[in-house]
Amino acid sequence: MKIKFLSFIASFFMVSFVITSCLDDDNNIEYSPDATIHAFALDTAGLGSYKFTIDQLSREIYNEDSLPVHADTIIDKILIKTLTTASGVVTMKDKSGNDSVININDSIDLREDLTIKVWSTEALAGISPNQTKEYTIKVNVHQHDPDSLRWKYMDKINNQIQITGEQKSIIFGSEVFTYSVVNSRLYVYKNSLTNFGSGTPQETIGLPEGKLPTSIITFKFDGSNAMLYATSDDYKVYESEDGINWEVSKKFGDKVELLLATLTNNQISRICYIKKEADNQRYFYYQTNDKQIETLETYDEGKVPANFPTKNISYTVYESATNIKSVLLVGDTETATLADDSELETTIVWAYDGSKWVEFSTTSSVAYCPKYTQPSIIYYNDLVYIFGQNFSSIYVSNQGLFWRKANSKFAFPHRDWSKGGTPNPSVDPEFRGKTNYSMVLDPATQNLWIIFSKGSASFEEEVEKAESTKSTTTETRTYNHDSEVWRGRLNQLWFDLAKAGK
Repeated sequence: MKIKFLSFIASFFMVSFVITSCLDDDNNIEYSPDATIHAFALDTAGLGSYKFTIDQLSREIYNEDSLPVHADTIIDKILIKTLTTASGVVTMKDKSGNDSVININDSIDLREDLTIKVWSTEALAGISPNQTKEYTIKVNVHQHDPDSLRWKYMDKINNQIQITGEQKSIIFGSEVFTYSVVNSRLYVYKNSLTNFGSGTPQETIGLPEGKLPTSIITFKFDGSNAMLYATSDDYKVYESEDGINWEVSKKFGDKVELLLATLTNNQISRICYIKKEADNQRYFYYQTNDKQIETLETYDEGKVPANFPTKNISYTVYESATNIKSVLLVGDTETATLADDSELETTIVWAYDGSKWVEFSTTSSVAYCPKYTQPSIIYYNDLVYIFGQNFSSIYVSNQGLFWRKANSKFAFPHRDWSKGGTPNPSVDPEFRGKTNYSMVLDPATQNLWIIFSKGSASFEEEVEKAESTKSTTTETRTYNHDSEVWRGRLNQLWFDLAKAGK
């Protein structure tokens, strides 16, 4: 950029001082001691308007809202649109280390912090040479795409005992409890949400030996502490205060097959579950926190539809514009679920607002969610997402009815297999093909935790057969992996929560 030497400017002010001092007092010019910057703005070249804060105490100029990722290709040669001072003279060091005046009509490189000096008219005139102030300009740029999921490998879940089969996880207090059967014994891995991986597995007491619970839920009845409730294949409900020691709960009757979800509206919480009666028919029941009474749902005589999920239940809660919370639930079903106008298998979402379970099936073979085994559903950043075993894709919906494939940025780690070798979770991770897993979402931090069991993975991938013809072929990828823990969060939420001090 072109810059003018300060010596010329200073000489002009000194000559002006000599001339005015020879005039009458009425004609004297008062020189300002003000050496502060009053306004600053950059021409962000179509990126939008970004407000810059001028901190007069720390002498820093910075933008609180970071510029988009890769904006460094713009700010390497950017124009200063506004730079307002009392004297109008601002300098920076040139290549020789001399103070030279900045010409804002020329571009400037702000990829690195820039120190500038503001000169008062008194300093320029030589009356008070120390009347200058230095400011540091910092242009903050996002280092990560705000629309992308950022994943972090948290190492193996535990080096003492490897999880090798099915598992279930739940958040209880500030910990994640992961249950898995190892060597015919049911263990629980307790891990802090702030220090995941430090927990030691402990054998459970009181639950059916060697059996993974069919469902686990946390709930708090009035007058009691929050408890964990679990079902097993013996149709009993078990309760625990610590996740290790369990006993049969007296709060529920017999024949409880599955705990479904909890929901709170207007300070009334309810726990919903399914009972399988002697006629082999399933029925919806619920209890509320204020009235420990087992109640049959009144609509359709409480009967559970044949296509309702009966295994690997996953649910999330979202709040409508009218501040009413509803449950969205998915799981594995005993019957096939097809799109109404095709033979395509789908994942159907069930909604519950506290009065009735409603099937959110779509009549379209375009806007449907494909069939996932052991599906997981989350309400995240005001959208609903579903994924499942094999981890090849994620589907998204506004309210759980019409679905589309999520943006390619909102995805799981997929490696480039053309370079050979096998996946290394620390370097080039791969999620595709993995099966046994559990997932929890921390509502406080919006961290998505995924725990994988040790095992082998396999999936098919379409690749180019010949670059010249663009023809493709299907390759089968196989690999082995240990038990792994992963933490993911949308980059935009990293930024938002960091501002909120979370």
